[in-house]
Amino acid sequence: MYQYLFGPVPSRRLGKSLGVDLVPHKTCSYNCVYCECGPTTNLTLERREYVVAARVLNELHHYLEHNAPPDYLTFSGFGEPTLNIKIGEVLRGMQEQFPAIKVAVLTNGSMLQDHAVRKEINSAQVVIPSLDAVSEDVFHFLNRPHRNVR
Repeated sequence: MYQYLFGPVPSRRLGKSLGVDLVPHKTCSYNCVYCECGPTTNLTLERREYVVAARVLNELHHYLEHNAPPDYLTFSGFGEPTLNIKIGEVLRGMQEQFPAIKVAVLTNGSMLQDHAVRKEINSAQVVIPSLDAVSEDVFHFLNRPHRNVR
């Protein structure tokens, strides 16, 4: 029924979490060997409006009119949410329209080097970056990142 929302799913850290997907299926900066969603089909560092912010907010408004609010609205899904250049706009819209619901960002962390990305997500209550490796070799083996990610 919803194109950009999934769940809610139970989470040990976030309680009842409603997922918000801001990129097309498998658009990511990594191609992790362990990804439950399968191989990455669009390995990229390009930030753009993959999903229109207003559409996400409209879907969210409809969902919350007809369902109990979750504990968290969580940016996650089938790819890297910080690749969507409108993540800050969606986050602000969520917080303005639904101030009682906390927002979390699940990220692989690849875009956190970008000051603009950090600024866009800094009002989220929780940012959870992945930490998969303690060495460059293991990082490349597990995450198989875009060639420009170090």
